[in-house]
Amino acid sequence: MAEKKRQSIIPDMPGTEKIHAPEPKRAPVTDIDSLIEPPSKNVMDGINAASIEKAVKSANIPMILMIFVLLVFGLIILYSVSGPDAYGQFQDSTWFLNRQIRFTIAGLVVMFIVAFIPIDFFRQKWICYSAYILSFGLAVATHILGVGREHGASRWINIGPIQLQGSEIIKVALIVAFAGYRSTIARLRSEGRIKSPKTRLSKALINAGVDFIIPVTMCIVVDIIILLQPHLSCFIIVAAVIFMCALVSEISAKSWFTGMTILAVVGIILGVLVLAFTPAERRERFMNNYAHVFKRIAIFNADEEELDNEDEGLTRDDTRQVDNAHNALGSGGMWGVGLGNSRSKYNYVSEAQNDYIFSIYVEETGFVGGVLLILMYMVMFVMCVIVCWRAKDVFSRTIATGCTALIFVEVLMNISVELQVIPATGVTLPFVSYGGTAQVTLLIAYGLILSVSRSGTLSLERKKRQAEKRMLNRGA
Repeated sequence: MAEKKRQSIIPDMPGTEKIHAPEPKRAPVTDIDSLIEPPSKNVMDGINAASIEKAVKSANIPMILMIFVLLVFGLIILYSVSGPDAYGQFQDSTWFLNRQIRFTIAGLVVMFIVAFIPIDFFRQKWICYSAYILSFGLAVATHILGVGREHGASRWINIGPIQLQGSEIIKVALIVAFAGYRSTIARLRSEGRIKSPKTRLSKALINAGVDFIIPVTMCIVVDIIILLQPHLSCFIIVAAVIFMCALVSEISAKSWFTGMTILAVVGIILGVLVLAFTPAERRERFMNNYAHVFKRIAIFNADEEELDNEDEGLTRDDTRQVDNAHNALGSGGMWGVGLGNSRSKYNYVSEAQNDYIFSIYVEETGFVGGVLLILMYMVMFVMCVIVCWRAKDVFSRTIATGCTALIFVEVLMNISVELQVIPATGVTLPFVSYGGTAQVTLLIAYGLILSVSRSGTLSLERKKRQAEKRMLNRGA
């Protein structure tokens, strides 16, 4: 014992001190969101049977059941509405139904593939760059090489036997590109790699440029090309979707105000210059391309006296489509005339399987059927909003919000047209109206929401716990 005590009080001899390596400097914690579930470098690593089983268990079953119910509902409605037109064109009353079933199956396959891929996979730079290049390329190609002109507008691109509607793909691609850009900027700023100038004015301008002006301008360029096709309804939808994406992507109010002011001033100046230096013939040609839009607005605002006055340039034949669709809504009463018993679909409302499918459906199922379909959309909307609210980071939140806005802006526009709240737009009803490209791309958008729900959402309590744990680990 004495020996041990003696050893304990003897100081260490020179040269025998323990050498401690200096602790590495830790980056300051400035953004709590950056601490929550940071993306892995290769999110596709480690995929095995166990990970697949875990992915299946984490799937949002209520949302999956909801889309299945709505798709089946939509196919029933399509078959009931499109029969006469299909038989008149192709001598087959199930022609539209058969094609829509194939589109739906293909869309569901892609939706499940997207849904079970971790959302962090889509934030990779090459995917975001490719998404923007794809959207820009499709916009240009549709404008130059587009076929199937309707009211002077290019709508489709022929790729062999396949006919694609480029505008539908552009909507989803721009969401991914915008979300990827904002996620990258948020990460760089949290890491301190974006230096802020010392002066207040320079700081405001740089932040507005990096956060708002650059991504919005990139989307505006594509949107203007869409406007030139011309395709006004798609232009409005893209603008609304990008607005919602920018709203939730952590752009400060100061950057919003500064960026909007700069873009407005630049837009006015460029608009004046374009009008001043564009030949009169070209301006007239552009206005003529939108003659159908002005006519739709005139029809929407027309009264009985204008329709009876030939000098106004409108006749009752011009309003027949809108009037018949509106009459179909009211003729169904409370319970409707029964599935397949609508009279309005027999050449009273042309292309009933597309823009005005909701009117024919309400005629056959009545007020109760219309409310039921709207309630289904509302339930799906609430589910999607919950996913957006619980998204773990900027990228996931922007993706989910953009895809949700895309689906339900189209729902709102289609039903508003048929209720005569707004002029006719040519927007179809998601998951119900006939259309191959629209069906597949909307299911891809829904798959992205499911991906965020599966691997990109956390409860608020879990968010807080994970953030606190990582902060403690970094400070230890």
